[in-house]
Amino acid sequence: MAHPLSAYLALIDALAAAGWKLHPIRDAFAAPASPPSAYLRHDVDRRPDRALTMAEAEARRGIRASYYFRCDARGRFPARVMQRIAGLGHEPGFHYECLSRCRGDQDAALARFEHELALCRRIVPVETVAPHGAPLSAASNMDFAAGIGPERFGLLGDATGLDLSNSLYVTDTGGTFGSRHNLRDRSGGPMLAAPVHPRRLAAHLIDSGATRVVLSCHPERWPAGRLGLLQAAARDLATNAAKRLIRTVR
Repeated sequence: MAHPLSAYLALIDALAAAGWKLHPIRDAFAAPASPPSAYLRHDVDRRPDRALTMAEAEARRGIRASYYFRCDARGRFPARVMQRIAGLGHEPGFHYECLSRCRGDQDAALARFEHELALCRRIVPVETVAPHGAPLSAASNMDFAAGIGPERFGLLGDATGLDLSNSLYVTDTGGTFGSRHNLRDRSGGPMLAAPVHPRRLAAHLIDSGATRVVLSCHPERWPAGRLGLLQAAARDLATNAAKRLIRTVR
């Protein structure tokens, strides 16, 4: 299910009040923070307008996060929103889906990645990238970065390349934190064992003794209004139904 933006803001406010340091993903590569710390990753799959609203609310709190943007099949990005979010002090990044769009062809995917990254960099600076899960595709973009050094593209890293063996990875993939409908967005390290409501997550993290967390959210799932909540919830219901079917078929 979707949640109101106020629930996300209450979560980060509670972490900040408890002394947690909140950072964008690039800091995890360039200057890792002392614990307790949380790295904020936002995958902008759809509705860049909601990403901008979230980014403005974070900026008012002095908080910086990473926003990863997809391009469409014709290589177009939401340039205006990207530039405004970067202007607020957040980290803009490239949310790639090259392997799924190239139907698993690694060579074609590599060429597409290089081309689309260059297009993204014409709009904003890019230091880190992150894959789009594309759960309905047979090819997983999570497999693309394996064996491809980010330095060849002038990148600090890929968000999936972080060593999370001793960090808790928390994502809203599937519609809520710890959803059983998360098919691909996994870290290889600790994750939530069961769903946790956003308004309880800060207390859960503090009580669990976690000291380093990567918090991954999709801004489209955190609208400010009631109509947006209904729209986001309907999309999650439809997507999760498709995931259940795919899990059965595969």
